[in-house]
Amino acid sequence: AQVVDIWERLRAGFSLPQRQAPSVLSHIENFRNHPRHIEDILARGEPYLFYILSRVEERGLPAELALLPVIESAFDPFSSSPAGAAGLWQFMPATAKHVGLRQEWWFDGRRDIVAATEAALDYLSELHQRFDGDWFQAIGAYNAGRARVNKAIRLNRSQGKPVDFWELPLPEETRSYVPKLIALSAIISNPGDHDITLPALDNSPYFVAVDTGGQLDLQVAARLTGTSVKTLQCLNPGLIRSTIPPDSPHTLLIPRASERRFLEQLAHLPADQRVQSVKYRVRWGDTLSTIAQNSRTTVTRLREINQLGSSRIFAGKVLIVPVGENDENASRSLQTS
Repeated sequence: AQVVDIWERLRAGFSLPQRQAPSVLSHIENFRNHPRHIEDILARGEPYLFYILSRVEERGLPAELALLPVIESAFDPFSSSPAGAAGLWQFMPATAKHVGLRQEWWFDGRRDIVAATEAALDYLSELHQRFDGDWFQAIGAYNAGRARVNKAIRLNRSQGKPVDFWELPLPEETRSYVPKLIALSAIISNPGDHDITLPALDNSPYFVAVDTGGQLDLQVAARLTGTSVKTLQCLNPGLIRSTIPPDSPHTLLIPRASERRFLEQLAHLPADQRVQSVKYRVRWGDTLSTIAQNSRTTVTRLREINQLGSSRIFAGKVLIVPVGENDENASRSLQTS
């Protein structure tokens, strides 16, 4: 029989040992006391959960791993930590490098839904092997780093103590990381027992990957798909300049429902209308507001696209400047030197 519900699919794939440890029970209690909080996070995962779970199933991994983004980022693709971790899976720059995620001016693979999911599952599988098939140690190492878990194991061994995850002297955050995941899977296994209503999420792909055949602005893509720029940014958070880079695979994730419309419209899009932004090197005396005025955009938009923390800019810095639609004069007045 066809499984109609994504939560049923998750339950069917749960395979980590359930544990009644006090830390697990206290996290279950916490989820129960804030039902709306967990319901909102799970609803926010709708664009991603089907895809992540499908990849977990295809690799024969425990379905619980598909819930790690709940704990890592609350399913917020733009999430970053004070320590510098980013994306749904909260990759640190060094770990991202280790697993081969690209990080450059146009693109941050740590935030890319597909690339980061593949990398996270690769990394978790690698840790699982390193820790001799112990998933709890592997998941703990995903959070704290392999070296730290190894060190804790060595310490316990030297003192004749047990080396299973629950006995290891690990940082507080890591000690609570695994119990939180188990608590979450316990809630999803029996939501009714915990007075929690799981959101009704479609058990079908939310997005498809399309080839844009070249550089394309998310603003233009939003018009072609009939969706908002924000929807496309949530599916393509790795595109940190809101534009597909000129010289990399030209793949864009779009809502599956918009695929036909997008491809039809793209086929008729003139080449000179693909990108509505130019690169602009800041000159002496420029301010964000004069640049915004010249290009008929706003300071807010400039700060958003260029990820500027404030309105201060310095001569020599290169900005991405959106150009008013079909506005020849604006692009001419901003020589892209």
